Amino acid sequence: MLSSKSFLKKTRAGQVRKVVREHYLRDDISSGSALDPACDAADVKLSADAKHYLVVDTNVALQQMDLLEHAAIEDVIVLSVVLQEVKARNLAAYQRLRKLCAAPGRRFFVFANEHHRETHIKQEAGESPNDRNDRAIRVAAAWYGQRLPGMDIILLSQDVANRSKANEAGIKAMSVQAYVKSRPDGSELLDLVAQSAAAEGEAGGADDGHSRRPGKRARIYPDHRTASDITAGIKSGKLHQGTLRVNRFNTYEGWVASESVGADILVSGRVDMNRAFDGDSVAVELLPEDQWRSPAARLPGGKSAAAEEEGDEGGDRDNGNGASIAQVLPEEGGQQSGAAAAAARPTGRVGGIIR
Repeated sequence: MLSSKSFLKKTRAGQVRKVVREHYLRDDISSGSALDPACDAADVKLSADAKHYLVVDTNVALQQMDLLEHAAIEDVIVLSVVLQEVKARNLAAYQRLRKLCAAPGRRFFVFANEHHRETHIKQEAGESPNDRNDRAIRVAAAWYGQRLPGMDIILLSQDVANRSKANEAGIKAMSVQAYVKSRPDGSELLDLVAQSAAAEGEAGGADDGHSRRPGKRARIYPDHRTASDITAGIKSGKLHQGTLRVNRFNTYEGWVASESVGADILVSGRVDMNRAFDGDSVAVELLPEDQWRSPAARLPGGKSAAAEEEGDEGGDRDNGNGASIAQVLPEEGGQQSGAAAAAARPTGRVGGIIR
């Protein structure tokens, strides 16, 4: 079967040319499985004794190569559309995947779904290239399920929307984390699983189902203010300029001396420090008075400051792993009550770094 596509293209010289691309579709492309009677013995790479076959999508091939290269992962179907997309996005990952497919001792089979008459699809109107490729992967997985009715076909995808559409079409789809945990050797393989933004959202129950590959990392720190905003804020008294001094015993805590406030401003927590380092000249925004707090009452190792001052020698020491000072979490100096609340100091957050 021949499929053709024609379009007009303007050259650099200003000439308009008609380009015709022909796409040949075949029926005799092998499935690579020993369970398929129509598959030539020379093309067999997928075992007949396997418990299931895995179909991986592009984000799995891009992000989970360490897992795929493990010897326990076998009988994997790599679609040609996945290879093309991986090659366009990450050449190093593409070379690792090609090497894995070509290894004689590994059961990885490349299926040319883009050239098979029953698995090739055309992009629909208004459909993005990513959505079209995801649909092509689902069509190929469904074709394997129909071709090999006695074999369990599992689509591995980190895309929640892709898995949802696959399940609606009767295709068994799982995230990499869920698949690894379902295996008897899952505890060994779990360390090889790369955590993606979609997986973290799934674990926290906050995934909105619209994550695309590869997803953007969640924002941790607020943006720094611009130089003009800092200048205007200092003039209006909303911001206070000073030098950040980080506590040598607790790097989660620092102080900013401010003449406008008349006292040192406590900055507690990495988020409130907002990427500022010891010695940086910063602009600090005061928090509401009900959010003020006192310095952390405990030094590293869980000992109180009073016990440390008495020279107790049972304090924090090197634990043999190279760590000599433990970090005190900001929550330890967080919500305070009673006498500690009465001793609360002006507390703020870094809004920008001046120099």
